[in-house]
Amino acid sequence: MVRQEIRKAVEEMLYTYSQDKLNKADFALSTGGAKIISPLTSPTYEQWPTQWYKMAFAKLTGHGITRGKPPVTALQPDVHVGQCWPFAGQKGQLAVLLSRQIYVTAVTYDHVSKTIAMGTTSAPKEFEIWGFADDEQDKDNFDNEHSEHTNTVTSNNYPTDESDSNIYLHLYGKELKLAIIMKVINNWDNPLYTCLYRFRVHGVHSNVKSQTS
Repeated sequence: MVRQEIRKAVEEMLYTYSQDKLNKADFALSTGGAKIISPLTSPTYEQWPTQWYKMAFAKLTGHGITRGKPPVTALQPDVHVGQCWPFAGQKGQLAVLLSRQIYVTAVTYDHVSKTIAMGTTSAPKEFEIWGFADDEQDKDNFDNEHSEHTNTVTSNNYPTDESDSNIYLHLYGKELKLAIIMKVINNWDNPLYTCLYRFRVHGVHSNVKSQTS
């Protein structure tokens, strides 16, 4: 009986560890309801043939083009080699509609281990986190509570182009207030593409925050 109980406990711990090593809720998890906001997300990297006749054939038929995995790949728990979303160049962004309305407390980015990766030059080097708050009061509260983090990647910013913001608000309405954007500034010197493995967003439910404040 003791051995069975120990084995069961070990199996449960291994299962939990394999599911999520951080033991924190991920509100950017696609299987939990989070979605990609396509108009705010960079295009997926495509590799076209170099010969002119193959390129013309690819434009006409769509065949012969090697496309990377879709952006939703970065919202899935699998971080094995190759399970990533690539976008062209060193700068780009991933926009996520969170699974529910929360107060963001932290973000996590997971990349495949360099000990097993084929290379690390396509990994993001520096990035920023942009978020949409419910109103100016919430924004002020967030900035005041997290002012000590202004030099980290968890800074809270807003789009500067008002016309773009109006377009996105028209498309997504109130749901846009649940959006978080990972804006990649550069990678580790890969000029062709940047690969994102897993992006997570952690926080507390907004109703819980309002009850405790």
